[in-house]
Amino acid sequence: ADARADALADLAPLLPPDLRTQALQEALAAARQIEDEDARADALADLAPLLPPDLRTQALQETLAAARQIEDEDDRARALADLASGLAGLPRAELYALWRETLRVLAARRRRSLLSDLGALKEVILALGTEKALEETARAILDVGRWWP
Repeated sequence: ADARADALADLAPLLPPDLRTQALQEALAAARQIEDEDARADALADLAPLLPPDLRTQALQETLAAARQIEDEDDRARALADLASGLAGLPRAELYALWRETLRVLAARRRRSLLSDLGALKEVILALGTEKALEETARAILDVGRWWP
């Protein structure tokens, strides 16, 4: 499924519109079948920018769900960082709903992991609340560090 999704995603931009749509739908279906969360998140993240807006939002949601489940801290942070700019382009209401769920999942991990993930998602924080949100996030991190070193 991984190779099929990659091949179709690579070919799709070069195809005529009707065949492009079919290839992208097949690539999305193949990416969804990838069992490894890291590989599925990578495939969906690569595919999302090529999709029409209605499918793009769904693919970004699925990619985020897969990325949140990646156990390895570095791999998860990389997947989240790769996804952040795509997420930041979503309508604010949709992004906020995704952010709430993501923050809940990520906050259940160790502090080090959460901090790494927050850094990877800085574009999302910025999209949700401008530079003020980034400042408040930094202040919260500093406060927590003072109280619980």
